[in-house]
Amino acid sequence: SRRAVAAALLVCAGPLVCGALRLAPGAQTRSHRPKMFCSAERAPVREVAESLGKAFAAASLALTIGLAPAAPAEDVTEGFAEYAKKGGVMKADPSCFFDQCKESTTACFTNPSCLKGITCLGNCRGEQLCATRCFARFGSEKLNSWLSCTLEEKECVTTGVKQDNTAFYADAPPKLREFKPSDLEGKWFKVRGYNEKYDCYPCQVNDFSKTRDGLDNRILFRVQKPGGEGFWQNDFIEHMSDSAGPQGKASMTVEGKMFGLTFHEQWYILGESDGRRVPEYRLVAYKGDTQQGPYEGAFVYTKEKDALEKSPELRAAVDSAARAANLNPLDKWCTIDNTCPEAGGEAAGAGSAEQSKEKLEWKDLYELTEWFRPGTLQKNENFDPNKM
Repeated sequence: SRRAVAAALLVCAGPLVCGALRLAPGAQTRSHRPKMFCSAERAPVREVAESLGKAFAAASLALTIGLAPAAPAEDVTEGFAEYAKKGGVMKADPSCFFDQCKESTTACFTNPSCLKGITCLGNCRGEQLCATRCFARFGSEKLNSWLSCTLEEKECVTTGVKQDNTAFYADAPPKLREFKPSDLEGKWFKVRGYNEKYDCYPCQVNDFSKTRDGLDNRILFRVQKPGGEGFWQNDFIEHMSDSAGPQGKASMTVEGKMFGLTFHEQWYILGESDGRRVPEYRLVAYKGDTQQGPYEGAFVYTKEKDALEKSPELRAAVDSAARAANLNPLDKWCTIDNTCPEAGGEAAGAGSAEQSKEKLEWKDLYELTEWFRPGTLQKNENFDPNKM
């Protein structure tokens, strides 16, 4: 779930990194604009969407002619977020979307659900929960492919400087020396989280199974819909390698793609019990990075969802391990809600039925400008992905 948020941050990188967002003088509100209804089966949609997209790209490119904002003096950055914080301005190549990533752009721009996913992410301006909700509603392979091509493979949006997180990983927490991958096999409930941004989603269950060179981890978690009206169920598998990582400090490493974007992660097992003296637990810290930049956190696994509440001895053991690793005491961590009612849930992402129901509005195409020239449109503070 933390990578879901980290990836969500990354795909909002264009809108996020441009600092204060301004609406051009005289720009009008769009609430009165008529709706343009499209369906994937109608032939004209492909030509209309691609032509409008190119028109916005050309207009955005024209706006940038003569503007050459200075980059920070450093030629190395931890990621998009740090680059922006130091005053850097992202470099966007509008023509790249349609020349270098033509296939994925055409596929996405001619699918109403995928296009709405793009504008949804642009409206979030890097806000984590908002972007995660966009993926929960509009996520699809078409959207993944477009993000992968434009942000990673062809770098249609880039900082123009090298990303380096070596120092971030060098400061690693002290892992247990005797840990082995088989110590994680089986089903675990995630019951406490350290980082509010990444670790505290409800109903987090991880199920580990042995592979040739490590473990497969099936990850379940929920994203609550706005207003508490139900939830999106996330379910995916990641592969973990029995590797200490480049710095030789990790218990295991993870590298893969989520939402079409690459992430790297190192896990550090800080504490565990075999169940003899106190109920089984695993205390895990992690460090990871995407193009957006580095992220970190920690969590507690137990075999029963209420084990910490039932065993004072277990709580004391986990708290002691956390303090030994220089982490906050356990009462400062979030308690993950694992009650998990069944009613009101639906699978995350846009299935074929949902995709066919989505309808475009003029404002969806208008808001594409935010991708081609980030910072053009004013942020809507009340934006809700569930009400698009």
